[in-house]
Amino acid sequence: MALLELNLSSRETSLQNLEKLPKLSPLLMQFIALVAKPRCEVAELAALIEKDAVLSAQVLERANSAWFGRVQPIRSLQHAIAMLGIGTMRRFALGSSISNLFAREKTAPSFSMARFNLHSVEAGTLVKLLAEAIPVPGRASGFIAGLLHDIGTLLIATHMPKRFEEVLAMAAISGEPLLECERQLLGTDHAELSALVISRWDLDDLIQAAAREHHAPPDRVDLTLLVHKADKFVDYLGMSVLPATAPPQEPPTLDFPGVKYPMARVQQRFQAEWSNLWNLLQ
Repeated sequence: MALLELNLSSRETSLQNLEKLPKLSPLLMQFIALVAKPRCEVAELAALIEKDAVLSAQVLERANSAWFGRVQPIRSLQHAIAMLGIGTMRRFALGSSISNLFAREKTAPSFSMARFNLHSVEAGTLVKLLAEAIPVPGRASGFIAGLLHDIGTLLIATHMPKRFEEVLAMAAISGEPLLECERQLLGTDHAELSALVISRWDLDDLIQAAAREHHAPPDRVDLTLLVHKADKFVDYLGMSVLPATAPPQEPPTLDFPGVKYPMARVQQRFQAEWSNLWNLLQ
């Protein structure tokens, strides 16, 4: 009984942190709408990025980084977007804008915002590519669903940093899955918290469901299963949110029961995107 009461108390405390959640600005909502569009123009994206001074500086900094080997500096957003690719830049801009919401928060020592961004944007990119090839409901929201599926982990790391470290320590000592350790110590887990964050932000129910169930997807091919597969695949490539997370022993597959689609082409496209985004997000 005491354990149940402790768990309920922990849950109540954990959920109270949702009240401290930053709100999505009108500008960020415009970014979300822009990413969901099939196409957009360089000038349209540049005009939106220009409205955010921090993001503008981040884009120009990345475009002028040593990795891209520029001789002449890039000073305009339109030039940077044209060079890096409009699709890649749309996803980088939205991913960075989401993480910038939490930039003022002190994160848990074991949490890396860079790793979180990399995992989230790469997972979102893979879900987007899968959703373009597999006609599931909510396919236009594929990138957003992949991007936000672990936003609950970010909430724990920024608003419950001590608990975050305790969860990691418990998982390391006990060998229990991270999700189970979260439930024991927090009375909830990052998947449920992700769904609650997405609900607070008034985003689509399918995006909420994908976050809530991405560790235990339903037995059907839908957006949630795409997010589940992408999450596992990105972890296997060494882009997990937590560096200590052991990748699956067997390579996860991107096949879906009863569905035929150009898997090899999707993987090739993801590899090309992965390379560009890896350089941007380091």
